[in-house]
Amino acid sequence: MADSALADLLTSLRRRVRTHRRPLAALCAAGAVVATVQAAQPDPGPTQQVLVANTTLRSGSLVGPGDVEATAVPAALVPAGALASIDDTRGRIVAAPVPEGAMMTRLSLVGPGLLDGYRRGTALVSVRVADAAGVTAVRVGDAVDVVGTDPRGTSAPKVLARRAQVAATPSDEGDDRAVLVLAVDADTARTLSGAAVSWHLSVTVVA
Repeated sequence: MADSALADLLTSLRRRVRTHRRPLAALCAAGAVVATVQAAQPDPGPTQQVLVANTTLRSGSLVGPGDVEATAVPAALVPAGALASIDDTRGRIVAAPVPEGAMMTRLSLVGPGLLDGYRRGTALVSVRVADAAGVTAVRVGDAVDVVGTDPRGTSAPKVLARRAQVAATPSDEGDDRAVLVLAVDADTARTLSGAAVSWHLSVTVVA
């Protein structure tokens, strides 16, 4: 009786296989394709955590908490000096433009201690000068006056900051050639942060 039940079961299975042979054949073919593709993919090898820019970072700007993120990439693609921890960028200044998606390295940022030597309460602010040629002679450590000129010509020029010390100079690429990082007091930093919206800014080196 057991043999009869087994025979009935086998007959039922054969009937189902014949009924669904086309879907089963398609499923097997798809599985073979997936297995072939996976076998053809090279082994990525070991990976390493690095920091990449979430957005384009301009030189002279302060790196914010959402500007970079950690991700894993093949170790063979990691450049020398690559940064791996977000803590490595905390309070740091972008030294040269970093495009979105690029890996961050030690050379991407101005080293720690940019404010070393300044009195307590000093703040850093990025100032975009209207005429990039006007900053070619400016050097780190110079004292500059920042002058705002009304682009509509309805107001007289105004000195927005006096004797601001240059903490970082611009890169030689693109629009960032016109960005200076200045060390000023907190009130002056707030004034300069929004000044470019209403004024064309220029700087004059003072003794």
